[in-house]
Amino acid sequence: MTIIFRYKKVKRPDNSEVRIPSIPIQLMFKEKFDTIALLDSGADISAIPLSIAEIIGIDLSQKRSFAYGIGGKVESIETKINIIIEKGHEKYAFEIPIKVILDHYDFPVILGREGFFDKFVITFNQNKEKISLKYVNNNK
Repeated sequence: MTIIFRYKKVKRPDNSEVRIPSIPIQLMFKEKFDTIALLDSGADISAIPLSIAEIIGIDLSQKRSFAYGIGGKVESIETKINIIIEKGHEKYAFEIPIKVILDHYDFPVILGREGFFDKFVITFNQNKEKISLKYVNNNK
């Protein structure tokens, strides 16, 4: 089945508003956390801010590495968490690799390609500001 989400309106630091391809998800580790995540086809891996990692109980004393992106190089921890995507009678739960960004940046949860994009055929319809996710059971 295919589920469709509308782009979400967000405020930028300069108070302008923009609509972005985001979906509601639930993150689960030791605790659960409902949030909106940005679908980012340019991101190799998903990422969450330090503040959310603390809320869901991720062990922050794990081996540190680096994450690279538009903001340059930042310290991170790589781990796996469970996510749930649900709309109507459709519900998908699975584990994804993520990087916890250890700097105090304020950014939305980012869903990158590894572990997420391979679970769905994803269509971005910029003109209609909609995202469609069609689940693919490929047993990866």
